[in-house]
Amino acid sequence: MKTSIKIFKIFDIPIELDFSFLILIISIYFLAFLELISLELAVLITLIFVTVVIHELAHSYVARRFGVKIEKILLLPIGGIAKMEEIPRVPRQELLISIAGPSTNLIIAATLYGIGSMGIFPHAITEFIANFILVNVVLALFNLIPAFPMDGGRILRALLAEKMSYLRSTEVAANLGKFLAILMAMAGIFFNLFLILIALFIYIGAEQEYRLVFISSLLEGVKVSDVMTPDPITLKPSSTVREALETVFKYKHMGYPVTENGELKGIVTFHDLSSADENTPVSEVMTEDVITVNINDDAMIALEKLTSHDLGRLPVVKEGKLVGIISKTDLIRTLDIMRRTKT
Repeated sequence: MKTSIKIFKIFDIPIELDFSFLILIISIYFLAFLELISLELAVLITLIFVTVVIHELAHSYVARRFGVKIEKILLLPIGGIAKMEEIPRVPRQELLISIAGPSTNLIIAATLYGIGSMGIFPHAITEFIANFILVNVVLALFNLIPAFPMDGGRILRALLAEKMSYLRSTEVAANLGKFLAILMAMAGIFFNLFLILIALFIYIGAEQEYRLVFISSLLEGVKVSDVMTPDPITLKPSSTVREALETVFKYKHMGYPVTENGELKGIVTFHDLSSADENTPVSEVMTEDVITVNINDDAMIALEKLTSHDLGRLPVVKEGKLVGIISKTDLIRTLDIMRRTKT
């Protein structure tokens, strides 16, 4: 189920609004309509999110210069997320990508300060510009906190990676982030409970970043072809739902590739089959838009696809032909083996 809506593209990067974000914006302007908050505040909050988009676009633009694919920028009530492939592990590239966002906010603030200082606007507009300048400065400084998942954590890792391994630099940056999160949570107890939520966000982000890099280091050099199950059980587009269900009950898997002359046509799951008439062809209930992985891809790419799309198995293809299946179980087993061999 799609939970966001695309509003436009910039640099060929789709900008999407999560439905919860739309509800937030509508609520803000409804409060302004009821005069519970000022219209100026509603506009300022809107501009904050515009700034967030610009911030994420700065990251995305620099990342694309280094060959990183950008899927989209998604606006949520908590901010913006640029969904991209893994950031390059070249320290200089990660540094430039990470610093692009906060730098853009400071450039916006400096530009607005110059405009506001000209003295050509009424007091109300000058005050509004001053508030928007403050927003950009705060956003830049907040993102420069040396803790994941903020830009500052990645900047710190990039600097450390010049002197030590990528895994070790991630561990140091993640530990510092968790330490700062603990201090922030303690401060939140006495000053502002909202700080505890921010601290939790930082602590979890730091732990997830280290875990991701640790898993990536274990899978370094492992290809999909090393892990996959070759020659998987398949169904034909002309197979009936009854025949497909017999296959499900026989082999106990919940999803099967649908092929014709070796070419992948789709995938069908038990959920697709359970509500269909038993004489219906599989071609009418299968999913044609299939997420796949190439046989020569790194195993980490398969893990990222399985995780991000919440899938259990991925068809493995080579030149459009189905050659295997890779599952989370396959990758977990491989991780366990690699962990044992490296300890």
